[in-house]
Amino acid sequence: MDFTLNVTFYVYIAAIIAYVVREVWRTSTLRWVALGVFSGAIILNTILVISRWIEVGHVPASGKYESFVFFAWTIALVYLIMELVTIFILRVHDSRFGIIGVLQCVLSALMLYFAVTTDSTIKELPPALQSNWFVVHVSLYFVSYSALSISFSAAIIYLIYRAIYRGRAQEIVMPSSDSQLRKDVTFDKLAYISVTIGFPFLTMGLLTGAFWAKGAWGTYWGWDPKETWSLISWLVYLAYLHLPMILPKTKIKKTFTPILLSIVLLVAFPIVIFTFMGMHKLPTAGDSDHIYAE
Repeated sequence: MDFTLNVTFYVYIAAIIAYVVREVWRTSTLRWVALGVFSGAIILNTILVISRWIEVGHVPASGKYESFVFFAWTIALVYLIMELVTIFILRVHDSRFGIIGVLQCVLSALMLYFAVTTDSTIKELPPALQSNWFVVHVSLYFVSYSALSISFSAAIIYLIYRAIYRGRAQEIVMPSSDSQLRKDVTFDKLAYISVTIGFPFLTMGLLTGAFWAKGAWGTYWGWDPKETWSLISWLVYLAYLHLPMILPKTKIKKTFTPILLSIVLLVAFPIVIFTFMGMHKLPTAGDSDHIYAE
């Protein structure tokens, strides 16, 4: 397991390099090479998830080690699905989607780095987690977090492009010419699309958590620290989705709107990450019913 974990980590590093090279030279061959290396990392990551699943007898997301490996896998898988959609369904042949791929590979590699430095000892699943809700709730949240991570990466790239070029032509990630797109997709639009994909999963994760809590602890909501921060994450993304309808009614310039929305995403995703892996540092964490996962 440790050998496979280390190999997977280094293949993600190789994928980062491959995507960077792809974006510098931008040839069709390099696009497929980068996608191939990245797919290799996902295959290895899938082996890690499946083997751990068989080993522990449940979805491998009950502790830090398992959660890091599982999160790395969902980050990569969701990105791969989006890239395949752009290639084979939207038929975008000259996109800058690989720039997002670089950052997604970095996130997956970081998760595996944390896994390498975390105790991988198998522990007995707590009674509260021995429920069918566990698979549903955890899967929904990890898919949502992975889609939202793409919006975070897109927001970073948008702000960098905006600062360097200050022109929309350089901010296009998927051009409409020679594709199934009706109009060009810019990085800020890609960020918004990613949130519209991730937010429903985030909402369902919140709801299934409430139903699960009712069965496990007798109440839908107990203002547990992790529940509170999950709600904060949800509210921030809810506000983000509604800002495009609210901002035109304010005195904020139209050209500043995508910048402001991108800044919101730079704040929103760190809140998600804190909810996922930093909540145990709160003074009230000792009172959390979710501390079993730490």
